[in-house]
Amino acid sequence: MKYRYIFIFVITISSSCFSQISIYDAIKTGNEISKNEKNFNELPPKLIQTFGIETSLPQRIYYQFENGETILTSRLSFASFYSINYPLFKKLTFGIISGIQHQSQGSLTGLKIGGLLRYYFKNYESANFYFMTAKSIGIFGKIENSSGYGNARFGLEFPIKKDDDLHLNFNIFWDNDSYKLKKSLLKNEKPRDITYHEAYGIGIGIQF
Repeated sequence: MKYRYIFIFVITISSSCFSQISIYDAIKTGNEISKNEKNFNELPPKLIQTFGIETSLPQRIYYQFENGETILTSRLSFASFYSINYPLFKKLTFGIISGIQHQSQGSLTGLKIGGLLRYYFKNYESANFYFMTAKSIGIFGKIENSSGYGNARFGLEFPIKKDDDLHLNFNIFWDNDSYKLKKSLLKNEKPRDITYHEAYGIGIGIQF
């Protein structure tokens, strides 16, 4: 039964090319996926580590410069993240996350560091809904390191294969990513910032 909901959720996103979903939809799906999982009282609190790779497609890309702004053609983003998490409460964990993200549009690559909250529906091996925020640290000279820029994300993660100590997870998410710029992306304009707005993505990773 739970895989039917996974299938429906993934196909809905794919067929609509990352069209908008709501937090309510993600939480409802997570509850259905986790319906038959073991309860929390059968598993003790533990340190949880994750590593994954992902891709996403922004719905709009806003590029602002000194004399105006323009909307750029949407292109894929690629990223890899590692996190370490520990329970704050019975169903809620707090984590530190780090990684690297490359935006094809503009050829921008940033290191990421931030935090995330995960809400587990049944136990630490079941589906979870999460919120992440991460600061961008520019590399390759195009990005100016400035406060207030980076990622804001919510997503749904669920296991697709479980072993004793290692779980394979699938990740569906919504993401905003922004950068303060110090080099022009078009011609000779004086850049300000760029926002990769309402990106919808998928990823695969491991939990250990």
